[in-house]
Amino acid sequence: MSKHLEDSLPSIISENIDAIIGAEQAANRRRSRSEAIYEFVAGSFGTLNFVAFQLIGVILWVTMNAGLMPPVRPFDPFPFPILNQIIALEAVLITAFVLMKQNRMSRLADRRAHLALQINLLTERETTKIIGILLEIGKRFDIHHKVLDEESRQLSEMLTIETLIEALHSKFPDR
Repeated sequence: MSKHLEDSLPSIISENIDAIIGAEQAANRRRSRSEAIYEFVAGSFGTLNFVAFQLIGVILWVTMNAGLMPPVRPFDPFPFPILNQIIALEAVLITAFVLMKQNRMSRLADRRAHLALQINLLTERETTKIIGILLEIGKRFDIHHKVLDEESRQLSEMLTIETLIEALHSKFPDR
């Protein structure tokens, strides 16, 4: 982040950004050696360098085995069965590496979603209490008739997560 942009943000936002970056770095430090390896390998497949390397390799293989490079004796004549086997094996391995990386990313996304849910539930509880306090203040100063409407009264009541889940499931029944 540029220094100018960082200076223009409120300090709490900069602190939140730093906390998020710290959490991401901590998650990366907790990776096992095998996770770090397959993430690096899977990340390498989606690059232009990898595509270029693949194309050059296949072109060289076909050129050598089609007899277009006289000093090299063809070892995998057309229809290039060895090349086909290598490419098939490579496809299986690439798929496995990408799926392993996606599984780890999915676990991280689930953890982030659980954290977001916890924060949302805490925020909902705090907001409910604030509305309740404001309604009580309105009663004490005899201005509750101006601020007390049905929606405010409903929002001042605590909801449990179980109630929300039950309501959600009743609207989206299993198929």
